[in-house]
Amino acid sequence: MDDKPLGMTDLMFRIAAGGNLTLKEARTRLHEDAYLRPVTETLAKLCGADPKDGDALKKRVTDLLAQSTPGANRDNIGRKVRIWINDKPQYISKKSAVNLVFALGMTAKDAGEALPRLCGESFHWRDPEDIVYLFALDRGMNWAEACALQERMAPLCAKAKNGDAGEMTGNVRNEVSRLKNEEELKAFLGEAAPRLGALHNTAYQLFMGFMDLLKNSDMDDCLSEERKMTVTEILETYLYRNLIPKGKNADSKKKGNAGVLKDAIQRDIQQNWPDEFTLARMTSREIDVTRKALILLFMACDGGESDYGDYYSDGSEDDVFEDSYARLSSMLSDCGFPPLDSRTPFDWMVLYCMAADDTVEIDENITRFLSAIFRGAGEENG
Repeated sequence: MDDKPLGMTDLMFRIAAGGNLTLKEARTRLHEDAYLRPVTETLAKLCGADPKDGDALKKRVTDLLAQSTPGANRDNIGRKVRIWINDKPQYISKKSAVNLVFALGMTAKDAGEALPRLCGESFHWRDPEDIVYLFALDRGMNWAEACALQERMAPLCAKAKNGDAGEMTGNVRNEVSRLKNEEELKAFLGEAAPRLGALHNTAYQLFMGFMDLLKNSDMDDCLSEERKMTVTEILETYLYRNLIPKGKNADSKKKGNAGVLKDAIQRDIQQNWPDEFTLARMTSREIDVTRKALILLFMACDGGESDYGDYYSDGSEDDVFEDSYARLSSMLSDCGFPPLDSRTPFDWMVLYCMAADDTVEIDENITRFLSAIFRGAGEENG
C-alpha cells in the first residue's frame, strides 16, 4: 500500500468514492472538509508568492500585469487586484486570466492547465479569439503583442458566428497546430470562419443526445408510447429542479462561520442549476451548454448512447465506479471543461452519488443528498 501522504483533494476523492458513507456522514464530511478555493491561492502558486501575505501578493500580481501592458494605468490595475485579494472570489474574468498567463510567460500547454483554476474556463479551440491567443502563446509573444495580433485579426474573427454544429474541436486544434506564421493564421481564419464559433459543439451534441434520450417514453414506464417527456418533466424527474431553491435559501441567514460555510456550499451547488429557460436557450444555441447541465444529464443517462456510454459488462462496485468516473472525466476533457474537483461541493456530490452500484441508486442518492443540503431532510435516516 502506498504510504505517501494524501493531499486533501485526493483524500476527499477517496472518501467520496468509497461508497461506505451514510448520507449524514457525507453531509458532515462535506461541511468539515469541502473547500471553495479562492483565486488568491491559485494566484499565489502561479506567482511564487505567499498566499497569507496579501500585500506582497497584491504587489506581485500588480507588477506582472502592469509590466505586461505598457502604458496601462497602474492604479486601475491595483484596484482590480485588490478586489481579487480582499474579496477572495473563486474566479477572475477570463480576459484577466489570459492577461496573467501571458504576463507569466507561460506556454500554451501550461496556460491551458492554469486557466480553469483562474477563471473556471478553458481555452476553446473553435473560438477565433482563443485561437489567436493560443497562436501567440505558442510563439512566445507577450501580452501587448498578443493584443496587437488580436486587433489585426479582429475583422476575420468577427465573421465567425456559432459555426458548423458538426465541426469538432479536435479537427480545428489539429489545423491550428500546423500554422507557421501570421500569414497562415490570417488565411486560416478567413477560410475557417464558417466553421468557427464560441459555442462548444462537442458539448452541444452530447447535450442534445442526452435530452432526446430522456424525452423518449421508454425511459419512463409511466408514460404511454404516444408521447414524450416534456422539458419540465425532465427537469423534475432527472434534474431534480424541485429540490433546488429558486432564491436564497432561508438557512443562509444563519450567523457565524457555520452559517457562512453552509451558505457557500448551497450557493456552489445551486449556482447555474439548469431550469426550463436555460435549457431552451442551450437548445437554440443562444447560450453555451454549461458544465453542470452536462454532468447532470450524463448522470441521468449514464452517458447514454454516446462514446461515453456504459458499455461495461461485469465487475465489482469499485470497477463500476472507476468506469463511470473515467467516462465522465473523458467527456469533460473532450468538451473543454475542468475535471472534477472533489473539494468543491457540487463535484463532491457527483462523486458521492456516483459511488452507488446502479443508476436507480444514484438517482436516490442525489435526491436524498439535495434534500439534506437544502431542506435538512433525511439526516435522521442517514
